Amino acid sequence: MLQGKHLLTALFAATFIFAASFAHAQTGVDGGTGLFFVDKAKTLGHKNYSISGFYSDLNYETAKVNTDQTILSIPFTLGISDNLEVSAVYRSVNIDPEGFQSVDGPADGLGKLKWNFLNSEKYRIRLAAIGLVTLPFGSENKGLGTGDTDLGVKLALDKEYDNITWHFNVGFLDHKAENLDSVFLYGAGFEWFATPNLSLIGEVRGRSWSDQVPMRDDNTTAGGGIRYYVGDWASVSAGYNSWGGGTGERSPNAMWTIGVTFGRGLGQPRPASRIEPIAEEEKPAEPEAPAAPAPAPTPAPEPAPEPEVITIVLEGVHFKFDKSDLTDEAKEILQRNAEKLKANPDVKVVVEGYTCSIGSKGYNYKLGLRRAKSAKLYLVKQMGVHPDSMFVITSFGEERPAHTNKTRAGRALNRRVDFVIQSR
Repeated sequence: MLQGKHLLTALFAATFIFAASFAHAQTGVDGGTGLFFVDKAKTLGHKNYSISGFYSDLNYETAKVNTDQTILSIPFTLGISDNLEVSAVYRSVNIDPEGFQSVDGPADGLGKLKWNFLNSEKYRIRLAAIGLVTLPFGSENKGLGTGDTDLGVKLALDKEYDNITWHFNVGFLDHKAENLDSVFLYGAGFEWFATPNLSLIGEVRGRSWSDQVPMRDDNTTAGGGIRYYVGDWASVSAGYNSWGGGTGERSPNAMWTIGVTFGRGLGQPRPASRIEPIAEEEKPAEPEAPAAPAPAPTPAPEPAPEPEVITIVLEGVHFKFDKSDLTDEAKEILQRNAEKLKANPDVKVVVEGYTCSIGSKGYNYKLGLRRAKSAKLYLVKQMGVHPDSMFVITSFGEERPAHTNKTRAGRALNRRVDFVIQSR
């Protein structure tokens, strides 16, 4: 499994090499948005994607035989729309039982299709249905796969508070192989942001066979870890799991997991700053020559003119909860704004995206950015406002709320895009 370690090292290096091209995405070991092994109901987002590398080293006992096992997992996740994502994970496994020959090679993978079908602002919850399909990459003769494509389903629930989100999973996987029965899946966990860049994760998970027989794992594992966000383009994770209940057969006595993720999507970006005109610096006065007579007083230079303020009032637009697509009302407002901009093509327009306080600061920054881009694209592509360079896109996320975030009405008014006019 040395090659697996080299590959993970390469993934860490690639994260920093491609820092300028990618934005961080938060996904789990088995693909899809999640903690380590517990799925989240929240999806990655439209046109967002991620690739990760996770390396796990664990130890367990089977029939009193001590076994070491290492797993390299490489999940890929793609956001198809704001509420739909697809993912797949490739695994390479090395199993080394004490006193017996070791086995290594590709293991069965897992594909997921996640649909976030419910988002309740009032109760701050999300629900998602997840379709599961096993990918028969592993050798049945080596015991690394079943040789079948098995199907399953899972439900994921998120409950969100200010700095912490709870996650709950239940599921079912139907095995086709005659020697394997169906299995029930369960899990729960949380992610708490200690700082804008550092989150603490705790989770429990397990499975229960419909017909338990010897040599089958029927257990609950518990663990925790940390995830550190490197700017807005990557994250590094480290976690620990151990047996937490059940029979303990094939349960890890100890399992360490480290991983890196990069892509485009959820993250903890640097705060955006408002664009302000740059004032000209005053040049120091030239020193007078010692022998020269004092010059006649001259009038003080006129102060540098302030940037011209163009009196154009553009209406802001509002968005639905957790959405960046324009409503019909927003389109009507942008049509009126477009007429004013066409009549004043020499102005500069700062398009500012905002959100309410529900959600992490990193996600809200990205959502505000998508809203600003959506408004700008409508003005340029649909309404023919030119030049394109007159627009500057920025996001403040949940910062600078225009109304209170303690009421539902106030939060609705904070989901907006504002336009700031500056002269060129």
